[in-house]
Amino acid sequence: MLLPRSFRVMYITAACFLAVSFIFLLRYLRPHTLSRVFHFPASTLNRSKLGFWGPSVPVPLVPVAVVVLPQSGQVLVWSADTASVFTNATTHTISAIYNAASGVVTTHNVSATHHNMFCPGLSLDISGRPVITGGSTPNVTSIFDAAQNNTWIQGPTLNTGRGYHAQATLSDGRIFTIGGSWSGDFSTSKAGEVLDPIKGIWTRLPQCVVEPMYTHDKQGVFAADNHPWLFAWRNNSVFQAGPAKSMNWYGVEGQGRHEPAGVRGKDGDAMNGNAVMYDAVAGKILTLGGAADYTESPASRAAHVITLSDAFVNKPKVDEINPMHHARAYANSVVLPTGNVLVTGGATWAKQWTDVNATMAPELWDHQTRKFIELARAPVPRTYHSVAILLPDATILTGGGGLCWDTCRGKEKEINHMDLQVYYPPYLFDRDQKWAKRPSILAVSDTRTRPGGSLQVRTSERVEEFAMLRYGSATHGINTDQRRIRLDGITLDRARSWHSYQVRVPDDPGVVLPGYWMLFAISDQGVPSVAETILVRAASQ
Repeated sequence: MLLPRSFRVMYITAACFLAVSFIFLLRYLRPHTLSRVFHFPASTLNRSKLGFWGPSVPVPLVPVAVVVLPQSGQVLVWSADTASVFTNATTHTISAIYNAASGVVTTHNVSATHHNMFCPGLSLDISGRPVITGGSTPNVTSIFDAAQNNTWIQGPTLNTGRGYHAQATLSDGRIFTIGGSWSGDFSTSKAGEVLDPIKGIWTRLPQCVVEPMYTHDKQGVFAADNHPWLFAWRNNSVFQAGPAKSMNWYGVEGQGRHEPAGVRGKDGDAMNGNAVMYDAVAGKILTLGGAADYTESPASRAAHVITLSDAFVNKPKVDEINPMHHARAYANSVVLPTGNVLVTGGATWAKQWTDVNATMAPELWDHQTRKFIELARAPVPRTYHSVAILLPDATILTGGGGLCWDTCRGKEKEINHMDLQVYYPPYLFDRDQKWAKRPSILAVSDTRTRPGGSLQVRTSERVEEFAMLRYGSATHGINTDQRRIRLDGITLDRARSWHSYQVRVPDDPGVVLPGYWMLFAISDQGVPSVAETILVRAASQ
């Protein structure tokens, strides 16, 4: 039956109003607002500007630490002595391996080294093996050897028990560590020490004093030397960029050496902030966020660029730049092949084991404009005890958050995020929101090289530049392995289906650290290839 004319006019008017309203929302509201209103991912609106979040991948633990294994591209994660909380047990660690290609997750209870690897120091050695030190078991060193059927090896004992410290693999293949009063005897000064992998011993460095890098945390020394931002650098030195506002140089020869490096501009203490070496050749480090205290403290939006000179010669140059859109503590930051930096997760108020005040929108820092761009809103809060790391396909793996002390104060299932999730950056999409055309690396003349060496690289098409990024490891927002080197390619030859280039590796081992690197080819549209794995050998190899 035909409706009366008045009803038809009313329905048509209402439909027009709804259509106009929807167009207005699409045109003028922020994508993040739309995603909250309509309950669909913001990234579906404009993936080429906001990126895209993949589905959640369940894992049988809270991934508090993560390593990308260079030989296979698989991902090693672990929590503590249990999967969802940590206790005082010091004999084992719950771990898992995630195969990104197949999606398969395998779990393993690590007991061979009698090591609870919760809150450890972490870095990849020159052979690509994760070296894990201290943590809940304060004096033990464990080494994961993927080449030997994923075997765990007990390494040499630390001289000083540590937890919440950091470590950095050096230009000669040794490993330096400092700080870490959270575990072990926190009344003892946690001065530096260095591991010689050939001799198999940790040697004390009493002149690498820790006190100059203390923050003014209200918990005192217990929290003042946690998570130092360490960068191996030229002449076998180490630069400490934070989280204290005071910066320092450390040398590792003899009894060690310390020299003050000034303060980080007008920035205050930035505990649980981030620092990323996005241009290793130029010695440029981006620092982000943090808080004055480890917990119960407001987070910062501050961002600075530090430019290093030669160790112990000049104080680094510090530039304050435009701040982030959101204050963040407990966030993670990852340098991309393009030189931009992805900042994910965190909270505007530093408080452990809660998602209250979680910062949901990641940001992309453009290294050319030095400005931050908001990206697709994250589906899952990633705050304290979360991770993020670059994968060889140029995506970013995120995960974790939670893992409370003994028991969670709130609902455990809401606080503990026992999953991983891949973020696909905007550079992987074209203007039509489809997958962008990616260059491919067809062949490399040699997958092993040395500082100063050159490589011939054949690609599927013409590329604008190359980039090397060191394979990474991360826990508690610290990834001392990650750094990026931009490489220019000299055209050697070309055909209809390929182009051949020569690229030269920097000759300073303090810039191009020994170990495994990801080599990316990048198109003139800023689209990276899938990486080819390159081993940069140390002089001792």
